[in-house]
Amino acid sequence: MGDASRLPLEGVRIIDITHDWAGPHATRMLADFGAEVIKIEYVKRMDGMRGGRLENQLYNRHPRWWEINRNKLSVTLDLHDPHDAEILRDLVKITDVVVDNSRKGVSDGLGLGYDALVRIKPDIIVLSMTAFGQTGPEASYAGYGGCIEPLSGVQSLTGYDHSTRPVRVREVDVTNGVMGACAIMTALVHRQQTGRGQAIDLSQLEATTHALMGPHLMEHMSSGAQPLPLGNRDARVAPQGCYRCRGDDRWVAIAATSDEEWRRLCGAIGRADLVDDARFASAEARMRHHDELDRVIGAWTAEREPEAVTRHLQAAGVPAGTVASVEDLSRDPHLEARGFLHRAADDSGRYPGTPFRLSGITAGVRMRGPFLGEHNEYVICQLLGRPKSDVRPVREQDIGTAFDIEGPAPGAAR
Repeated sequence: MGDASRLPLEGVRIIDITHDWAGPHATRMLADFGAEVIKIEYVKRMDGMRGGRLENQLYNRHPRWWEINRNKLSVTLDLHDPHDAEILRDLVKITDVVVDNSRKGVSDGLGLGYDALVRIKPDIIVLSMTAFGQTGPEASYAGYGGCIEPLSGVQSLTGYDHSTRPVRVREVDVTNGVMGACAIMTALVHRQQTGRGQAIDLSQLEATTHALMGPHLMEHMSSGAQPLPLGNRDARVAPQGCYRCRGDDRWVAIAATSDEEWRRLCGAIGRADLVDDARFASAEARMRHHDELDRVIGAWTAEREPEAVTRHLQAAGVPAGTVASVEDLSRDPHLEARGFLHRAADDSGRYPGTPFRLSGITAGVRMRGPFLGEHNEYVICQLLGRPKSDVRPVREQDIGTAFDIEGPAPGAAR
């Protein structure tokens, strides 16, 4: 048996040349399970997830950065500079995986594409997470979640019905991060079995379509029908929806997925008379009269707090749940009982856990997202054995942000 105290990916080293959300989310999941993830940061254009504010080093303390890049190391390198590019090449020699999510051609232009890296380390795994992949007519385009959502078709399913305006989902970065992590794990297993690395071309557009649109595309191919947005409803059962409760923007989700649950719901809201109402005698009938059901249920929930509604309906055997804010989630007793919320080992706060567990293994939060260049000396001197003179200090006047139109602030070194 293996050492139960070791995380499964301990000993795996990953160079993370990603920014924003999708790429960092992929490497964060692997860092949670023990991989040593070294995030390469460009001082003149900091990752936007750091927040873009320089005063009082707020870029080192943004909660979003701490969460998305937890358990990682930060090294500041200017890959346009031959000296720093050489440091990265030295690091590749002792690395298992390199991940980037820049537009096609950026890594090749820096001499850091797969063809160059595989000459440095023949079994290297390189994951490229571009918006549209390395081939095809859109390969050269830049992109992010805001354009991937409509182009993948996902946005066509948002809204409450066919007459309402589509809205942003804002979660495809998370989905693509999971896809990226799975691609890396598959490549690591392949290398373990064959001794060979891989170049992985992950199109975030295609990954989104694959992950979120499959059943809808199958429906369209089989029937020719255009899937329509359902809002909070379901295609087969009724009632289902989100209902306003007492309080400011408070809601509860309720579903009756069978005739028995429908009967229990009627009893729980004091409307047993609805059980014998011909309009609601079957799931099909309830679907046709969903608007009337929503008015009845909504009138009952509007007088009650969502937590009270949730407890009452769950006790009656009806699926129900409070539509939770971030504050609600931070103190949710179910998440607490499941051990989903983790107190960081460095006492930087509590963080959400992973959406799955491995048998006997808890992936914890060892440390918050790193300060800018926090691990320069460790990586450059201790890991690579290079002199301290190779460690360039991070100077405030050199720092630019991803929100700057023309790079660093006026007067800053470039």
